[in-house]
Amino acid sequence: MTRIFRYFLFLTFCTLSLFSCRTDPAKSETTSVAATEAVVTSRLRADPTSLNPMMTYQGIDLKVANNIFQTMIEYDPYDLKMKPILAKAMPTVSYIEEDGKVVGTTYGYEIKPDAKWENGQPVLASDYIFTLKLVMNPKMGGPTTAYRSLLQVISDVTVDSENPKKFSVTVSPYNFKGKYYAGGFQILPEYIYDPNGQLSDVAINDLLNPEKAEELANSVAALQTYADELNTPEYNREKISGSGPYMLKEWITNERITLEKKKNWWGDKYTKENGMFEAYPRQIIYRPILDAAPAVAMLQNGTLDAIYQLPNSTFLELKDDPNITKNYNLLNPETLLMAYLGINSNNPKLNDKRVRQALAHLMDMDQVIKSVKLGMGSKLSSVIPSELPYAAKDLKPYDFNVEKASKLLTEAGWKDSNNNGTVDKIINGKLVEMKLEYLISPGSVSSDIAVIFKNAAKKAGVEIDVQQGERGENTKKIRGKTFELAPAAFGADLDYYDLFDYWHTTGPRNYFGFGNTKTDAIIDEIRATTDDNRRNQLYLEIQEIMYEEVPIIFMYGTQDCVAINKRFDNAKVSIANPVYTERRFILKE
Repeated sequence: MTRIFRYFLFLTFCTLSLFSCRTDPAKSETTSVAATEAVVTSRLRADPTSLNPMMTYQGIDLKVANNIFQTMIEYDPYDLKMKPILAKAMPTVSYIEEDGKVVGTTYGYEIKPDAKWENGQPVLASDYIFTLKLVMNPKMGGPTTAYRSLLQVISDVTVDSENPKKFSVTVSPYNFKGKYYAGGFQILPEYIYDPNGQLSDVAINDLLNPEKAEELANSVAALQTYADELNTPEYNREKISGSGPYMLKEWITNERITLEKKKNWWGDKYTKENGMFEAYPRQIIYRPILDAAPAVAMLQNGTLDAIYQLPNSTFLELKDDPNITKNYNLLNPETLLMAYLGINSNNPKLNDKRVRQALAHLMDMDQVIKSVKLGMGSKLSSVIPSELPYAAKDLKPYDFNVEKASKLLTEAGWKDSNNNGTVDKIINGKLVEMKLEYLISPGSVSSDIAVIFKNAAKKAGVEIDVQQGERGENTKKIRGKTFELAPAAFGADLDYYDLFDYWHTTGPRNYFGFGNTKTDAIIDEIRATTDDNRRNQLYLEIQEIMYEEVPIIFMYGTQDCVAINKRFDNAKVSIANPVYTERRFILKE
């Protein structure tokens, strides 16, 4: 699926882990061509599990699949603008109203007249509908289930009776992200992925109706038969075919995946007007390499053109290597991954915002970025990336200030009454010491950050008890809201950020105890308004409230560590994932 959906699915708790290691796969002779011709050899951090975009949401898999499949609309990762891809133009938008209230939206689409599949057949509305049927088939499990939960906002699809490339999609009830859900998933060719027409007799609008879909699941055997068939290697590794510029030529497990540019690809004519159609290399060869050491060796001998997510220390070593800097651009793009320290505001020790503000002033982010991230990170003050138009750019990160933290704790009633070095307070008739449990997981950078925080907090009379536990146990504490402090990260979104899950008082992932009737009303209106200017203003308002309330301590925005061979022009990087797009690399003349 497109990057829009990946960000949405990634918006969940994930502790920050170090890179894993393994030995280098056997090197293929074919990689040596990278040094002399328009072939890009790029590193993957693991071997993909599937190249069928409806059967995976792994970023590694989709990095490859995005060269083969296309969406109706998609964000350009370089200019961050939504653009029509298979669609002839951005969809027309019609609001459905009842009693003066918008209750749904209908999006009108027409597929480009020359859009074709690999066999020359035109891309039709029936292919869109087939892909939607595949996802909404209740017998499909695994990653498809996650996509189904997103696309269930679609309530109706109707094809124009006079134009098989023209159709409308209705999203109801109204959803402020409806345009992206309706047009942001990748379209599969029906002739490849349902050659026997097993889904042809199933009406899409029945599958979009939860009650009817359940009835079909119990009465139409073909749904299970199809699901079983699609879960085979044939449809995940072998029959990989889309409308995009590349086709799968070869996949040797744990060694390489080779994509080859289609001859006379229909989309080449759109290159000048839409950068998403740029596809210059004759081949793209992906090499799955987990360990940084063999990947660096390939950089040194010129058999690897592009690599991302290098360890920070390795990246800095490469910047001092003249043999590398002569041939490679070493880049540090900001990413959409944000690290933070979650605070359980429901805990009596933490339910005063002044205490949370004090803790924010005790997080020495300058030292964290310098010593832990080796200078590769940026301080944060909001859940919205500063590059987006509705980010509260006036908010400044909390500064490291022990004196200010101590003052705030005193104002909140925390004093060292027994002279033991730790501030305390009477809560429910009992003397409570300001001792906080800080959860970390094995093998993560969180332990280094925890030590920095612990040492600083001690100066203000706050004792930090660093507790290392297995990820599963830590997750259980977080979801059960029995934690006190827990570091994590989330992926931001290029699309409008839906605040409901994490920040509404009824949100299923509001583990922090944030919110009240006022903030709930703001979140509800953000989701309900059709006025983009009003929505942007509401985003600014709630960011200011979150900044004041400190439900989490914003730590740093991550930076990727990238090397790209200088023999290519137009090898740009982006805040979006993936940070570069190999098909847009142009060989220098």
